[in-house]
Amino acid sequence: MISFNSRIKAYQEYNKGRQAKAVSFNPDDADFLFKIVPYLFHCNYPDLPGFVDDKKCPFGIHLFKPDEDIDYQLFNRYFPDSTARSLKTPTPYGSSPCIHSLKTIGSIGTIGQTKKSDCDYWISISRDELGDAGFDMLQEKCTGIEEWAAKQGHEIYFFLMDIEQTRENSFESAAEDESAGSALKLLLKDELFRTHILVAGKMLLWWLIPPGLSSAAYSEFTNRLISTDKINREDFIDLGYLSKIPQEEIFGACLWQLNKALDSPFKSVIKFAYLELLLRQKSDDLPLLSNKIKRLVTFSDQLTKDDPRIELAEIDPYLILARDIVAFYRQDKTLHKEENFMRQCLFLKTVEAIGPREAEGMNEITKLMKQWDLLPDDHEELIKFHSWSFKKQSRTGAKIHEYLIETYKRLRNILKNFQQGKVAITERDISILGRKLYTFYDRKKNKIEYIRSISRDMMVRRHLTFHATISGERNFYYVFQGKHNINSLKTNKDMLIKKETDLIKLVAWLRINNFYNQETTFHLTKNNLSVVLTDIQGLAAILYTTFPKFNFAHISAEELLEQEKINKALIVVNFSKKAVNKNSPELESVVIKVNNYGEYFIQHYSTLVQLKNMMRVLLTQHLVSRWNNNLEIFIPSQPDQYHIKQMLEK
Repeated sequence: MISFNSRIKAYQEYNKGRQAKAVSFNPDDADFLFKIVPYLFHCNYPDLPGFVDDKKCPFGIHLFKPDEDIDYQLFNRYFPDSTARSLKTPTPYGSSPCIHSLKTIGSIGTIGQTKKSDCDYWISISRDELGDAGFDMLQEKCTGIEEWAAKQGHEIYFFLMDIEQTRENSFESAAEDESAGSALKLLLKDELFRTHILVAGKMLLWWLIPPGLSSAAYSEFTNRLISTDKINREDFIDLGYLSKIPQEEIFGACLWQLNKALDSPFKSVIKFAYLELLLRQKSDDLPLLSNKIKRLVTFSDQLTKDDPRIELAEIDPYLILARDIVAFYRQDKTLHKEENFMRQCLFLKTVEAIGPREAEGMNEITKLMKQWDLLPDDHEELIKFHSWSFKKQSRTGAKIHEYLIETYKRLRNILKNFQQGKVAITERDISILGRKLYTFYDRKKNKIEYIRSISRDMMVRRHLTFHATISGERNFYYVFQGKHNINSLKTNKDMLIKKETDLIKLVAWLRINNFYNQETTFHLTKNNLSVVLTDIQGLAAILYTTFPKFNFAHISAEELLEQEKINKALIVVNFSKKAVNKNSPELESVVIKVNNYGEYFIQHYSTLVQLKNMMRVLLTQHLVSRWNNNLEIFIPSQPDQYHIKQMLEK
């Protein structure tokens, strides 16, 4: 029988190993996530981010030792002007810490971590200890740190989770949060247990509870464990137990993953496959992947002779999940053809993580995936993914979305008659999540469509070349990936991204689907039209600043439940630079607008009166105007530019 101290040491070694993987992936990010963030929660000091100007503001993390973890060099790198650690300053740390445990949840510290990975933190607190006012102030502190981190280039999110509610699987967060509200409860808890890294605070008691117990046996075991003083209760946090996952929870989880796929398809394919694996189990009680991780880490004495033995430093929750998924698809005769597709998605997720220029890092991952029997047959071609043509990437993206929709249909059919249709998701959350799907896939008049891409973060091109031609009485505009001239286009027709008769719509489509950023260089081939490169560059720039990349995962429930409204608009006036006659009502303009659901629309107007009427509607019905800082107007440089401005201001 392994002693409790040995189990604790095994967990601590495993947790350090997970942190070490994050450090090796990006040392600066790891310092920020594991040192700077907990430090900011451990104090509430005026010249540090997250300061709340109220003496009653709760702060501080149990068991955290800031002066040991944060040296002066690291502190000064982030806060060179702060006096928090000056010798003349009284200690900035509180005497009554309120945060029992600070943990990451998700892909951080696994092979699934990417440069674009955001980081979700679970902050375990006791709401009874804080009170409503204290909870609100701590939430304000979270928001302040999130906003400061965003300015530093780190996308992080904090979730204040009440210990008692977590223990009872009663999460208050609704579908606007990463927790997905009613759609995910026990599945979310299973993910927390199997993926978390303890950043600061108390270790989860869960790691010391034998896997496979019933809820009653768990309660009896923990009571005996604490009453006999085998552990120090103050060093641990009890977030409850998982003995099973009801199958009726799967439908909500499926719906949620379809929504997550709109931003990150690779990750959603993997999670969707896991849901199908769970749902196709013959027993009513689904197996817990978290228990498999626990056996490998703290209960290795329960492993059977058929179970693989993995060194603590090699245990990766992402790889273990991936291996189970591939094995499931291999064994199921009806899904066997999808096995290599699963391997491809798993591999492309890591390609997305490494980036196009880090071949050495990719070689290490290739070796690791081969070792775990996860390497796809065409991995050498997949490594070149970043240089694929848009058409080839599109085919892959279409296949991913087709898989998601078809899998959803299979799961829906399985669930249709399950317990007379009972599913663990509220009608409210179904409405919220369904609205997101409708927004992405539905076609409407004047709507600028989203492409079913592999990952919008991966669509950015370093070079885009525009080409303009005349056919009959119509103008046609093309955009190609890469840097080209008229001659090279003839031999690189497969580099075509899109063809349009409307140049403004073409550039807007590129922006909305994230084909360019501030580092993208635009090119224009010689043409007989009035199009000039500076106009395209100017239009692209104002589209970029006016319409940041839309993140479907973070649309709030309130927005989705409200009536449709326009949040922001851009007006492009006389882009063709036709001479403007003071006595003529004609004035070409284009209005691009985005609503609260994330849908973009484009409309054309031919007269000044039409444009002003539209501006009046934007102001009176949607409060969109230049005075409210949610309306931009772009007039390309031209002889009549000043006159056009006067016309609009009258």
